Amino acid sequence: MTQNSLDRRVTAVCAKDHLVLTLANVTDTARTLERNHLCGPVAGLIQAEFTAAAALLGTLTDHDGQTVLLRVNFPDGQLRGAVIEVTHEGTVRGYVRRKVLPELDDADISDKELFRKAIGCKAQCAVIVSDRSGADTHAVFGCGFEDHLSVTDILEEYFNNSLQRRAYAQISAASEDGHVACAHALLCEFMPEADQSACGDVEKRFDDGSVQAAMDRGADIAEIAALLGVTPTGFEEKPIRFACTCSDEKVIAMLRTLPKEDREALIAKGEPTDIYCHMCGRGFTITPEQLKAL
Repeated sequence: MTQNSLDRRVTAVCAKDHLVLTLANVTDTARTLERNHLCGPVAGLIQAEFTAAAALLGTLTDHDGQTVLLRVNFPDGQLRGAVIEVTHEGTVRGYVRRKVLPELDDADISDKELFRKAIGCKAQCAVIVSDRSGADTHAVFGCGFEDHLSVTDILEEYFNNSLQRRAYAQISAASEDGHVACAHALLCEFMPEADQSACGDVEKRFDDGSVQAAMDRGADIAEIAALLGVTPTGFEEKPIRFACTCSDEKVIAMLRTLPKEDREALIAKGEPTDIYCHMCGRGFTITPEQLKAL
């Protein structure tokens, strides 16, 4: 299942400044996942942030067939965790473990407290880069803070510590009337030869809220480059869209792996069986006749 989208990831190489900027807009993709999974306001917004993070992780792929999977568990957060996947072709799919948070969706508390309760203060994470040949690269790490944790923190932890690549990230997502209104993400990655003072100047722009404010008002990558005081020398654009590889054929193939007695029990019910794809929320209805045919 594939969704048409206006979403894009734009990468700007700033050769003289020894850094690469990547700006992603995943609003359409985040809205599709929110709708498919029937997410509540809080889960939908955090899922949008993970969707934006996935678009940036897609820069780690370099050939068709490669995928990057981010799996996160929140041991002290009500959301419990999230799984998101991006392909080299630019398709994204995934989900958060709890779709509705009744205790938080109507809570009259600050955004900071809302996210603290939903995510918690620590996370257990895994990033898996794989291709069709079965070759995988794994990174398993944990991160946490005393007051709160964000999807941005997870992304920076992966780039700076697991990959040992100096980078700053900013994710900006917002909702309106309980639904995702926008979702963007920015990654600023320094090359090894980058000047340390220049790195410090860029870091200040992230820390003082200037980058966040620019993204909130919809600044494009040229505006953000100007804000950071760097000069792009080349741009590359890639479409981003929601898509999932689930299908009727794959559901039937999965049912074939069930023990015979389990299939017979489903047939004995005499009514259709509904099966849902965890990664995209799509539902499949399997009739008793289809089960008998197995």
